[in-house]
Amino acid sequence: MKDTVRKWMCLDPIDMDHFEGWLEAMAQKGLFFERPWALGIVFRRGKPAHVRYRLDPAGNLWSRENRDYCRTLGWEYAGSLVQYFDLYVNFDPEAPELHTDPVVQSYALEQVAKRAKRTCILLTTLTLVMLAVVLLPFFLFSTPILTWLVESPTSGNLLVILLDLLSTAMTVQAYRSFFRLRRRLEEGLPPRRDGSWRSAVHFQRVLTWIVLSLTVLYAAVLVVTTSRAWEGQLDGLSKPVPTLSLTELEDDPALEPLVDGRWTDGQDRNNYVSFACTLVAPAQYEIIQKLTDGRDYEPRLTTRWYRLSLPFLASPLLDELVYQHTQHYYSPDDYDVEELTLSGFDRAVLATDTHWPGQRLFLQKGNVVVYLSYSGNQDLTSRPELLEELISFQG
Repeated sequence: MKDTVRKWMCLDPIDMDHFEGWLEAMAQKGLFFERPWALGIVFRRGKPAHVRYRLDPAGNLWSRENRDYCRTLGWEYAGSLVQYFDLYVNFDPEAPELHTDPVVQSYALEQVAKRAKRTCILLTTLTLVMLAVVLLPFFLFSTPILTWLVESPTSGNLLVILLDLLSTAMTVQAYRSFFRLRRRLEEGLPPRRDGSWRSAVHFQRVLTWIVLSLTVLYAAVLVVTTSRAWEGQLDGLSKPVPTLSLTELEDDPALEPLVDGRWTDGQDRNNYVSFACTLVAPAQYEIIQKLTDGRDYEPRLTTRWYRLSLPFLASPLLDELVYQHTQHYYSPDDYDVEELTLSGFDRAVLATDTHWPGQRLFLQKGNVVVYLSYSGNQDLTSRPELLEELISFQG
């Protein structure tokens, strides 16, 4: 059996009385502080014993003479922890405390308190900056749901925001405990030795496991959403896709696919489908179809199909699509927009081009939202059976 054991530091030393209580509990299990390491504490195995550990501001008892004096009182220098503290240990239960006057001890912690306040201010500032960087686009985008939630692989970094808040909460809790202890010392009251460190450890462990779980979830979301994306030409496609057939809509045997042969991979980008997956919209299709009669008529149809994991976002998403494709990039008189009543649909909005033959149709049924952009002589609403088949696609 190894003489040493490495354990994760489940409490920040700035949470002084709780950290001391945790070290003392480890000693009762036969694990004695040896030295810190990158992620925690190295403990030395030994016979279980009731010992006392005390933290003191780094620099207060730095000289050999002072350490020798403390040794005569039974307090041995054990090592340094982070930038704030030196650690002392006492194996004699009858020896006096390292600090016998709470008020004097509070004065000794004044410099630590100043540095801790600066750290808290810096941490709060960085957290606010982080939240601003992540959240501001949501308020600045003209279509925040579409851009920030639906089409973002990580759904607007919602997990990043949560991770940041939880990590900050863990640190703030530790510093809050320090300032609470210092106020108690200023009032002349000694630190509590009531085993409350267990609650602090439990709180930090719960938050840590939540943070770790969310980190794993965040990585998994990135891997899954990236790996599920695919694309390909419609001709010869073996996978089912939610398509409103442009050939059926036109119903003209003289029309045939307008093939785009410019690509070196041989793919026809004029008749093409791409699939994407995000946390908020686990199924997203963009389907492009173009036909030609070989002369001057070339109808085309672009379909964007979304299935949302949060149904309450469906109607707002439709509104954003209407705004983006009829107002944001266009003049107010480019489209005549009207809300339709179509049987079998929760919402339907038709935008008719006022300058050229064409329509834009926006549909919503349950958690499915569809946007159709059509250039041609037909009427998208004339084939309700095709629209019903399109929006009812299950995949």
